[in-house]
Amino acid sequence: MAVRFFCVLSLLCLTACGSSETKRDELKTFPTWGTVKIKGKAVPGVSVVFFPDGQTGGQGGRGTTDESGQFMLRYQDGRDGVPPGTYRVLFEHFVMPDGSQVPESEFPADVGAINQLPHKFSDFGTSPFKATVPEGGTSDLEFDLK
Repeated sequence: MAVRFFCVLSLLCLTACGSSETKRDELKTFPTWGTVKIKGKAVPGVSVVFFPDGQTGGQGGRGTTDESGQFMLRYQDGRDGVPPGTYRVLFEHFVMPDGSQVPESEFPADVGAINQLPHKFSDFGTSPFKATVPEGGTSDLEFDLK
């Protein structure tokens, strides 16, 4: 009797695990790129975070600008892109106290890095930036932080 109970319990656990995997796969992400400028100038190392807003599903995504100010978003689980929907967009640009870039292997708070952007750009409640990602993704998002 105990063996049968544990077999049924194991089968239920496997079924539950399988269904959560299916749910994750049902949430489609689409490639999403854009450009960030600060006062009209491309700046590398700007962290870009998309938080779902309103009825948008999922957990959002993040990316970092390259030398040309371009970023590509990655979903929270590592896939490229984000689900379609509306997002609140947040920005941070951490540099070392001497103005140099934070080493990629370091977490900004651990090395005394300073965010060069006003707090309003990194706060969900005050960021003036929103973006809409259509079904199929987008490559033309542009943000100019002034």
